[in-house]
Amino acid sequence: MMKGKVRGITVCTVLSIFVFAAAGNAAEKRCTAEGVKVECPTRTEAELSDAAANYEKEAMNMAKGIGGSTYGIAPFDYLTGVGKRTSKANTKTFATESGYSKGTGKTEMWDRAAKPLSGEAAYNQWTNNWSPSFKESLVPGANPNEGKQWYYVYCVGCHGWLLKGDGPNATYLDPYPRDLTAGAAYMNKKTNVELFTVIKGGGGAVDLADVMPQWGNLLHDQDIWNVIAWIRANADTKKITSVADYLNPKSSFDPKSAANKVNALNAATDPAFAEANELAEASLAGRGGGLKGAGYVEGGLRKSAADEAKMFKK
Repeated sequence: MMKGKVRGITVCTVLSIFVFAAAGNAAEKRCTAEGVKVECPTRTEAELSDAAANYEKEAMNMAKGIGGSTYGIAPFDYLTGVGKRTSKANTKTFATESGYSKGTGKTEMWDRAAKPLSGEAAYNQWTNNWSPSFKESLVPGANPNEGKQWYYVYCVGCHGWLLKGDGPNATYLDPYPRDLTAGAAYMNKKTNVELFTVIKGGGGAVDLADVMPQWGNLLHDQDIWNVIAWIRANADTKKITSVADYLNPKSSFDPKSAANKVNALNAATDPAFAEANELAEASLAGRGGGLKGAGYVEGGLRKSAADEAKMFKK
């Protein structure tokens, strides 16, 4: 249940300021799956230290126009490397040439689209060229392609590019961020309502650590459902060894499971969701004076749950 107090931090990338406070109140590992306590799916201290060092190295390399991905995965490096050109890329070895080193100032993103789109379609054109794009959704009324956009903006700092819980800030947090790809062992057993509540209301909303911030003042409800669809699409994805592996993740999440009973399409009529959402709303700063996050507000890429469901049926 929500404790009802206001929490002030909302951006994952500044969570490292909590390090000393969290260390003095080290949160025990208290994950549950189907009501039973389980070991939280997290990376080891050594893995997170290495990941943080790799992120720093990658950032410095990109500033110099040098390739090399955080995860040391050639296809991933080729697809995501900002600061590199595609015009002379070797598609067999994934070797790239830096646009910065040639003085052009152009990046790989510059060359990615042969025919740049305009209007609403331009939002997704860039990221969908270097990350998975889905033609079906495992969560009715939610769009994993839009959820991916929000994840890349707000969640990578802690949960990492590949959702493994190894972002650059992860080593400074206590407890460590969850591995969101741990499907069969953990995430697939968490209900959509639980995932929605922890994203909107933060860790405290589900009696977990407050280092998981509240995103309800930055993400609208439909955005959160879209993020959940993106997470579900990445359950138990296999180790990446090729571009095909990266662009076509195979999820172990069963869309017919009990965990998916409440979804973006029917949440408005579910009593348990209504209660959890009301408590999350009450805990968020700035909700006075008629500002409400529940319901649907049109804007940007956001479609209604009904419209998303129609699109994925096509």
